[in-house]
Amino acid sequence: MKKPILFFLFALLLFACTIPSIPTQPVITEPPVVTEPPVVTEPPIVTVPLVVTNVICNELAIYLDPALASGYDCQTVPESPYEMDTYPEHTELTLQGYLLAEKFFEPHISIYSVQRFDELKPGFVPGFVSSLQAMISGGPAPVFTSFDTPHLPFLPVFNAAQVFFAQYQSLPFVSGGGIRFLTEFAQYSAPVNNNDLFYTYQGLTSDGLYWVSAILPINNPILPANADNPPGGVTWEDFSNNYEPYITDMVTQLNTLPPESFLPTLTALDTLVASITVQP
Repeated sequence: MKKPILFFLFALLLFACTIPSIPTQPVITEPPVVTEPPVVTEPPIVTVPLVVTNVICNELAIYLDPALASGYDCQTVPESPYEMDTYPEHTELTLQGYLLAEKFFEPHISIYSVQRFDELKPGFVPGFVSSLQAMISGGPAPVFTSFDTPHLPFLPVFNAAQVFFAQYQSLPFVSGGGIRFLTEFAQYSAPVNNNDLFYTYQGLTSDGLYWVSAILPINNPILPANADNPPGGVTWEDFSNNYEPYITDMVTQLNTLPPESFLPTLTALDTLVASITVQP
């Protein structure tokens, strides 16, 4: 019995030696995933369009949209030393063919020497200058609440009171900065109306040497054509006795009106004054 077992073992061993070896497969390693760094896109460069002026009047240049006015008149206004009508010699650009005609004020832009104005009215102009500079530099926006509200800086000086202000906004121009607002001047309890209402821009050149004053009539369909009659059919006495709440209410209404509801639009007038360039 042992011989067959031995023979079987010998045969099995011989078979194992004749089995060809199976080559081992190389281990394939995946190449590392290379992650590209995120592409950083530079923010777009905002280019401010250059203001192309088309009107030059002495040291003053502006861009005048033909849709706003068809022409202009340039004058050098002589100095006025009179107490109630004081101003230095200055450049005055009057718009001709303006969208609104026969209003209380003619549409015009004036450039005053701050130093000479101060010499004519000592102690008066510096207060206006400091107030305006504070507003230009980001001071809190004034809000009209009543007649106790300080009036906004305004030149030249009129023999009348600044009744109110509305639609106040700080606005730079090419040569400096300033403020724009709507207002009326009156010597009595005048209704807010389309004959007397105007848009004004009061600004300072960056060097502080020149004061810019723009007076541009403006209308809105919610207002009466003029101040001939008190609104609501009341008597002048009743209207005058309730003038302060009336003005406060009108300021609220004016402040809520959209810019495009005015004629000319606030946008058109803002564009005009933003183009002002003063080059002495």
